[in-house]
Amino acid sequence: MIIDLDANATYAPTEEIQGVIQHAWKRLGNPSSLHRGGQRARAEIEKAREAVRRLVGAEKDDLVVFTSGATEANNTALDAGWRSIAVSAVEHPCVLGPARRIQAAGGDVRIIPVNAHGAIESTGLVQSLTADTELLSVMSANNETGVENDVEVLGTLARKVNPRILVHTDAAQSLGKRSISFTGMGVDLLTLSGHKIGALSGVGALVIKHGVAIRPLLLGGSQEYKIRGGTENVLGIVSFGEVAELASETLAARIDAMSAARDAFEDALSQAIDDCEFNGRAAPRLPNTSSVYIPGALGDDIVVALDLEEILVSSGAACSSGKPEPSHVLLAMGQGEDRVRSTIRVSFRADQSVTLVPRVVDTIARVVSRMRVEGVLK
Repeated sequence: MIIDLDANATYAPTEEIQGVIQHAWKRLGNPSSLHRGGQRARAEIEKAREAVRRLVGAEKDDLVVFTSGATEANNTALDAGWRSIAVSAVEHPCVLGPARRIQAAGGDVRIIPVNAHGAIESTGLVQSLTADTELLSVMSANNETGVENDVEVLGTLARKVNPRILVHTDAAQSLGKRSISFTGMGVDLLTLSGHKIGALSGVGALVIKHGVAIRPLLLGGSQEYKIRGGTENVLGIVSFGEVAELASETLAARIDAMSAARDAFEDALSQAIDDCEFNGRAAPRLPNTSSVYIPGALGDDIVVALDLEEILVSSGAACSSGKPEPSHVLLAMGQGEDRVRSTIRVSFRADQSVTLVPRVVDTIARVVSRMRVEGVLK
């Protein structure tokens, strides 16, 4: 049996969600069409929109704009004509990329440092802002380490520097793993990804506070409040709505299950490999994520060896796999390249039991022991 411990990369749809998708595929048309198939599709999209709105605690006047995923949502939030922005050093590449483009065009881009645990500190934030900073973008939780930021507090500090600043947060990893309140966080823009909680790949959302004007990234038709032109991904949106509804109903149980599995894993691995270390463990973290430094073995080699044992983990962000550069997240935390290259990420699903932990830990320990012996022999 394959054990998939790469939930932060993707969370495959359950059989129940697959059934919903198959049913929708047979009866739904283009949501812009006036015929019954089109109107059924439009109704399903609006139903999904409300389910996502409820899951993230947005008000009825706030906009939930469906996109092709978190990358498009983040690009839309950042590619809005800003002249001065601040982003954290550990943001996802789909935030850092647009930030670099703004900088290349002559804009003022400030990079907010993180501490050794991967968290943004108030001093570093305030020192990175000016009275002219128009947008602050800080992720609610990191995709590699699971380290969380108190976005509400950071936003409050930012508005003391510039009361007119807008605050954006990439909450793709927090969705379904923490209770999210768009209103309570005090943000203006919030990014979501559907496949992180079991929807089809290729669907996400940008939540926009009522009254905030955003320049469209994609120009075309009048879909999605004229902010995201193009025919909607109906099946993806339907799947997003279904998993959002389910997550709303079961969030507390999901968090408990993920926490139990992750904590059991870290306790057992500490016993099996006594010199391993967990990145960000001293900071608030998502309940499912474990970033593990294992001396004497390369992370990529561990990933390949575990794959042969039918255990799936990651050596970093899935979108960066295959790239020779070490993790920018761990480097920003002050870690050396050798340590960074000896780190793996293990991330649990809510439907996984602690009973799988012994097999996972025993296999990792066996693989690492073999690698260490081979390394000595070389």
